[in-house]
Amino acid sequence: MDTAVLVPRCLLTVLFTVVAVHGLWHALPADSGWRGRGDRFLHAAMAVAMAVMPWGWGRRLPVGAMTVFFVAAALWFPLVAIGRSGVRVNAIVGRSPHVAGMAAMVWMLHAPHHAAVRGDGNPTGASLPTAGHFAASEHVTGSAVTGQAVTASLTAFLLGCAMWSLTRPMPPLRAVVGGAGAGAAVEPYRQVREGAMALGTAVMLVMPH
Repeated sequence: MDTAVLVPRCLLTVLFTVVAVHGLWHALPADSGWRGRGDRFLHAAMAVAMAVMPWGWGRRLPVGAMTVFFVAAALWFPLVAIGRSGVRVNAIVGRSPHVAGMAAMVWMLHAPHHAAVRGDGNPTGASLPTAGHFAASEHVTGSAVTGQAVTASLTAFLLGCAMWSLTRPMPPLRAVVGGAGAGAAVEPYRQVREGAMALGTAVMLVMPH
């Protein structure tokens, strides 16, 4: 395999593996709350899937089951933001990067089909183009443009989320004991994990896999 292809794949696999381990490590403590644990377990599951996707054997993953899982995961993040007092818009907006990440995962599971259709072309010795052929070609072109627009939108949004997460000031590494700030620094590297996840997902969206 070409080094120019192998190195990015290895780096992405290492990145997502570290993200998965970090998420699971912080999801295990019982005092992290059911919402927090659910968030971290879902991110860890996505990171594991993303770690194997760049490789050939990653394409053997069950697409149907993964689609259902990640669609449900995308719905989880806004739904758990609905409290007893009703819909909290700020909370839902704050969780939109997680929704976009899960949506990107679903999109990547199905986007290669668009590429496969675009790359078919006319077989050697095929008959002359017909009206139906031109109609089909026009449909494929429209699908390709739509696919590129979806990919570009998800990539731009995730890159913005990554930059926002990775450039914010880090919280203090010491946990605050007692007082109103208790627990504020329990997971000081959370924003780094989420930023790395968003950045890796954005890269995966635009690279062939």
